[in-house]
Order: sequence, then C-alpha cells, then structure tokens
Amino acid sequence: MNPPSQIQKKVPRDRAVAAYPTTQRWIAVLGQRDEPTDALEDYCHLLAGALREKGCSLEILRIPWAEQGWRRTLRDLDKHVVDRRDGWALVQYTSLSWSRKGLSGGFVRLIRYLKRTGINVAIVFHDPYPFGGHRLQDYLRRWVQSAVMRSAARLADKIVSTVSPDCVPWMQAAPIRAKVLLVPVGSHVSAPRRQKQPPGQDSRVVVVFGVTENQHAEAALIARVVLRAAEKLGRLRLMVFGRGAKLAEAVLHELLAGSQVDYEVFGLVSRDQAGAMLANADVELFVRYGLSSRRTTAIAGIACGLPIVGFTDGETGFPVTEAGVRLVPVGDTDGLVRELVSVLQDDVLREALCERSREAAQRYFSWEHIAELYLSAMR
Repeated sequence: MNPPSQIQKKVPRDRAVAAYPTTQRWIAVLGQRDEPTDALEDYCHLLAGALREKGCSLEILRIPWAEQGWRRTLRDLDKHVVDRRDGWALVQYTSLSWSRKGLSGGFVRLIRYLKRTGINVAIVFHDPYPFGGHRLQDYLRRWVQSAVMRSAARLADKIVSTVSPDCVPWMQAAPIRAKVLLVPVGSHVSAPRRQKQPPGQDSRVVVVFGVTENQHAEAALIARVVLRAAEKLGRLRLMVFGRGAKLAEAVLHELLAGSQVDYEVFGLVSRDQAGAMLANADVELFVRYGLSSRRTTAIAGIACGLPIVGFTDGETGFPVTEAGVRLVPVGDTDGLVRELVSVLQDDVLREALCERSREAAQRYFSWEHIAELYLSAMR
C-alpha cells in the first residue's frame, strides 16, 4: 500500500478483458475519501468497467491534499498526467471531497494546474448545490461554494452534472451551460431478478435504503408513514438498511414496537445483499430529500425494478421521472401515505410501475448507457 503522503493510483477492480482494444486512456481524480463507504470511488470503478468494454481505460488517482497540503500535492501530480495529455481527467466533485469544511478553494487551483499540463479536464459535479442553512456562516459558506463551482466550471473543458442543469441556478450562465452534459448516476448495487413472495407471506414489503444525518426526524417520518399505511392495508413489513440505518434503529423500535409493522434494521451490507433486499421488496420509500438522478440509493431501487414512493423538490426531473415513481412535494406526509397505500394495494398499478423502472434502468441508468454518454461528449 502506498503511504498517505503519495498520490495513490488505483487499478479498477473489474479486470475483465475489454471487448475492444484500448484506444483512450483517461484518469478519474478523487479527493478525500468518504467514510465508512465512498460512493465516488464506487462510481469510478463501475464507470471504468463500462468504459473498458468500449476501448477506453480509466485509471483512478486519489489526491491526498488533506495529508500533504496543496503545494506538494500539485507538484507530485504532474508525473501522473504527463503521459495522458491526449486524454481526459474526470475530476469528481463534492464540496467535502476537497475541503474539510466545504470551503474548497484548493479545488480551483487543482483544475487550473491540470489545465496547464495540457490534459483535457471534465468536472463531474455529483453535488452541484452549495450547503443549506440560515446562519450567517451558512450564507458565507454558500457564497464561497458557489463561487468555487463557477470558477472551476469556467476553467474546465466539459462539465458533467448528475442532475439536469435546468435545476442548478449557477449553471445558467451561457459560457457554463454550453459545456454541461447531463449524466445520471448508475446503480452501485447488484440488480438480481425480482423474486416472488414465498407462500404464506401476505404482508407487503417496504424497503428504505439509507438514512440521512438527521436520523431521528427521518426515522420518525418513516415510522409515521408505514404505521398509517398499515392502518389501511393491514400487516406490513419494513426493511431499513444502508448508511445511517443502525443509528435510526432506536427510534424505529420505539415507534413501531407492538404495531402492525414488522421491521428489520441492517447496517452496511454488500452489493449482493443490497440487491437481494431490493429485489424482494414491493416498493422503496424514499424520504431523503427530493428524488433526483444523483441519488444512488434511489437509482439502485430503479435498477432492481422497484416502484419508488417519495418526495419531489427543485432538483427532481428527467430522467428519474421516467421511472416508476409516485412523488409528492417535500413535507406532504398525507400525500406520501396516500401514494404508498395506492401502490401496495393495487397489483396492476404496482406491476406497471415496476415495468417503468426496469425500462428506465436500461435506457437511462445502465452503466453501458452512461459510458456511451461520456465517450460521445469527450470525442
């Protein structure tokens, strides 16, 4: 293993033989690792596998700016791009990837430095929105983050957004908008064939994949919705798993114990386990903000052919709306209950929504399609 003071090269995990000879060599540039799981690294490995099948290699570089500082990081970077100057650097952006407090001024220096080396630069904005909040420091941080994203985007050759640029205010400037490509995220879990319920199991299964940092409020909302749905439908089964799920378990236990809702809470699980849980469910309940094409936990449900009941907000739009989704405005708990009951009690509706999710997964969220979007844009 390389010491943390050195830029870390990673070979993609999928070593399958390429279907075509490798003709292009790209780099995926990652910042600080997220713990306990790193969705950006998973994204890059899955993208690398899809690109390899189309004759393009993608090597992953982890930039240790937090350990060694920006000056040394940029000095060491040159030797890793010197032989790639006819290719592309796909720089993966979230605010906390490039700054401990989300004030990622060093990110602009990185983009400027890469441009000076002569390599083509595309910034992949996984989170193209500044942080929220109403305190004075929140407004200041929001201004800095917006300025960083605009400045970096103006320097880049291409901009990849995981949500429609129509939903991102700072992308409306003409010089930026002309460079933006919409590329939704793909599923980071295995997608097995959906399975039928075993004989004798009549209760419908609602699955929740991941809980936000605000676990108590979110767990209380989940409990409220499934309890009210159970009042209308009878016994339900709730499965909650993924990041933050275990921290929400105490609230779920307090609110659901002794009710008509049987529940199981799991923590982080493997890709295969996540796929199996989704494939065995009847519907995914998504209350982590509004549904959008950058929410990997929602895209995983779509890839597994699930209907999704959830919220809509300012970033909800094409192509996630093409899947089998039933959405209500953020905060509309009554609407959430109504849609959940509707999907669970109507077999014909539920199967139609499943089919829409399967079609959308293939057409918009498959890694083959995502790789094609990148290759078409970078030619």
